[in-house]
Parts: sequence; structure tokens; C-alpha cells
Amino acid sequence: MVSLLVVASLSAPLWSWSSDGRPLRVGLRVPRAALVQGLALTGGGAMQWRPLSFGDDPAASAPRRGEHADAPGAPIWIEVGVCAPRGRVDLRIGGAGPSAAGAGPAFVLHRETYRAAAGRVAVARWEWRDGTVDERVRTTFVADCVCDGESYAAGEALTRQSPDLDRRARWWRDHGRREAARCGLLPAGQRRSASVTGATVGRVRRRLAEIADRLVELPGARGAGDFARSDGVVTNLEYDTTYALLRCAVATGHRRAFALAQRSARHLRDRDLDRRTGLPFVHGAAHRSGRVESGHAWLRGLLWVGLLTADDAALCAARALGRALAAHLPQGQGPSERLRSYAWPLAELEALMQHVEDPVAARAADRLAASIGARFDGRIGTWRFGEGERGQGVYLERAWLTAGLVVPALRAHLERRPCARLEQQLERGTRRLAREVGSGAKGLPPHYRICSGRAFAHHFELGTTRSTWLLEALSPRAQRRLLARSNVRRALAELVRLDSPDL
Repeated sequence: MVSLLVVASLSAPLWSWSSDGRPLRVGLRVPRAALVQGLALTGGGAMQWRPLSFGDDPAASAPRRGEHADAPGAPIWIEVGVCAPRGRVDLRIGGAGPSAAGAGPAFVLHRETYRAAAGRVAVARWEWRDGTVDERVRTTFVADCVCDGESYAAGEALTRQSPDLDRRARWWRDHGRREAARCGLLPAGQRRSASVTGATVGRVRRRLAEIADRLVELPGARGAGDFARSDGVVTNLEYDTTYALLRCAVATGHRRAFALAQRSARHLRDRDLDRRTGLPFVHGAAHRSGRVESGHAWLRGLLWVGLLTADDAALCAARALGRALAAHLPQGQGPSERLRSYAWPLAELEALMQHVEDPVAARAADRLAASIGARFDGRIGTWRFGEGERGQGVYLERAWLTAGLVVPALRAHLERRPCARLEQQLERGTRRLAREVGSGAKGLPPHYRICSGRAFAHHFELGTTRSTWLLEALSPRAQRRLLARSNVRRALAELVRLDSPDL
């Protein structure tokens, strides 16, 4: 019966596109069984495909929980290159095998590496069937140098490419919202009240588009893809800016956000990674001036840009960043024991392992989850970290971090590795959060104190990013209950001031 259902599902087009006549090169998630008989393009034009690579792994993606790697429905990410005239084209089962060497009917990929005075140069050139040529040149500097008037440090890189190269995967920006929800980039669709939640979602999307239009990148080729704060600090992608911009682009169809996401991914690889530890520098007075720490390292944006744009180099960099996180697990004690140093790496490692099997990352994630679980205090219904201890049994609960980091990280871990004890903790912790978050009519409490199981000294806010993050831990039902309040809806929709000096 399962086999019949798989065959029936594979008889429909795997993917459809209304070609505008320009080349398209995109990453797609398809069932492994679809590749056994090869793939074909109907509607005219030429197509080629190949599995994406994370480096030394022959398979591009790992099966999700409950899926065996060899199961017909198990997913795999592939690159699809299309050079077709205007009109509808469909990708169907039954046709050519992979063009693993990059030489297919749609384009031929030429690679070249050589040494120059500044360092190592890697060139990739896509020659399309219709005469279009895309080129990417990446120079990795082996010593401090000045290039086009800008100073680069040893270990940095500079990537230059054809203007149209970032638009080759435009299908995701223009038509990919539904598929992005299916493959995990965007939240899965849920039933919602058109008069309450739906209207709020529309306002949020419009505000996101306005923000993307107003973002100002740092100047020059060295600053492209990064931003500054009002005090002159270079953010060094202080949060996962790449991930945020990519989700914004796919959810709203915003062209600039899509281009910014790809520039941010390149900025992380070229500018921010410390070659010694493999981790990124955090925000500082200049690029590469901040410290390196695992609590400020994100790979999801890099990972998803690699998947959607069929960029093996980005995928390999995401995996290498995951390995760096695994090698630098937190060791803080007392006040220096920080929640984010445990939860954020766990969330990032689990995000990586949704797409590639990595035993090193898996062992590190298991250790992080166990460490978090050991800090759960059933008397107060939350996870205690040294930074929150206030003495005499009082704990400062940073609920916005618990809701926005610990809960999503543990949820992702439990999808891969179920554990009854952690599941019980998660249930009790989210129940406590839901009770406290809904306790004030004037706002949401990003932090409060707990002693002997009683919460007190709530600090209520509205219209701040940290108060909004509290919604992450809540069930859809609890979210809808809060969004029934007009002040919460308004604060969420108008969360970011467009004239903010820290936009």
C-alpha cells in the first residue's frame, strides 16, 4: 500500500515553473525514489540535475525522524539547472541521470584554482546553453593586504561575481513560500482567524518588506552583507541575519531581501570566520575585532542559502561551522554560565542534522541536551543557569531566552532523539511559561523572579523584540489567545521602528 502511494505521488510533476526565458539554477528537495529513473523536463528547453554535497558525504540530506535513508519517500536536495524558452515547464520522473561533473545539456561548469600575489584564487564559470555566462571569483588572502583601497586581513576572502548570479534561484523568492513551509524553512501553515491572526500576519509581512528596503549595508566590498549599530559597532551578523533575510524574502517575495541574504552568507564565509577555531567573530569595533564564542555562532542562514541556491561551498561551510561548534562546547561556571551558550549551539547543530548525518555533531548535540536537562528544576518549572542565580534561592528567569532558545532547541533535539525525561521537562517548562506570559494584561514578561515555586517581580513589556520572542514557546492555541488582545497585535505588527538607529 505504501509503495502504491509513493508511485501515485511521484506520477505528478515534482516541480513546475513558468519560465521567463532566462536560465534558472535552484536547489530542490525531492524524494530519493524520484531519482532512480532519472528526471526529465517537459515543455521545452534543457535541464540537468545532481545531488547537492556537504563535502565528504555522498548523500546530500539526512532523512527526517521516522524515515529510513533508503526509504522511497526519504528526501534529498538536488541542484536543478534549466535553460528554457518562455512558458510552463515541468520536472518529471523518467529521464536523464545526474550531471555530476557539471557538464550537462543546460550548462557546463568550469572550475579553476591558481595562486596569485594576494593569495589563492578559485574561479567557477557557468556557461549556459543560450550563451549566458555566470562567473564567481573568490580570493582567499594569505597575508594582510590592500585590494581596491580596502584593507583585508590574512584569512579573509573576497568574492566577486556576475550581477545575475544571485538571481538564478529566484523561483524560491517568487513562488517558493508553500514549498518552504513543507521543507522547514518557514512555519507550517495553520488554521487561523482571518480577522485576527491573518490580519496581523499581513501587517507583519508589510513591515518586514519596509525594513528590507531601508537596511543600509556597510560600505565597500568588505562591508557588503553586514550592518552597523548606532554606536558604530560592526554587527558581524550579531544574530543570524542571513537566516532572517532569507525567510523574509521567501515569505514576502522581496527582491532586495533575497539578494541581501546571499550577500550576508558570503560575508559570514569571507569576513567573519576565525580560521583557527572555525567560529565567527562576534560584534566589535571592526570586522574580526570581537571575541569568538559558540553562543554567537549561527549556521542556519548559511545552510539554507546553500540549499536554495544549490551552493555546495555554503553547505560545506555550514557543516564546518557545525564541527567547530561541536569542538567548542561551553565550560562556563557561576555567573559566566550562560543559557545561550548551551541552547543556541544545540539549535544550530540540530538544524544541520536535519539535512546531513554527522556523528560528531550528533554526539555534541546529545551532550548539550543532557547538560540542559540536568539544569531543570522541577520546583520552579524551568532550567537554571548560573547567570540567573540571585542567592537565597531566588532565580532570575530570563523567560524570553528560555522561550526563544531553550524550548525550540529541545524540540528540535527531541525530533531526532526522543527522550521521555526531556519531553516531560519540556511540557512542564512550556506550561509554566504559558501561565506567566499570559498573566499581565499590560504586556508580556521577558523576565521575572522565582523563589520556592512562586513567580514575582514580573517586568512587563510590549513592542520589544525580547517580549515578542516569548511567543516562540507557546502552542498555536496560546498564541491565538494572546493575539486576541489588540495591544499585543499592534505591538507585534509595529515591532520595529523604521527610524530606529539600530534598524
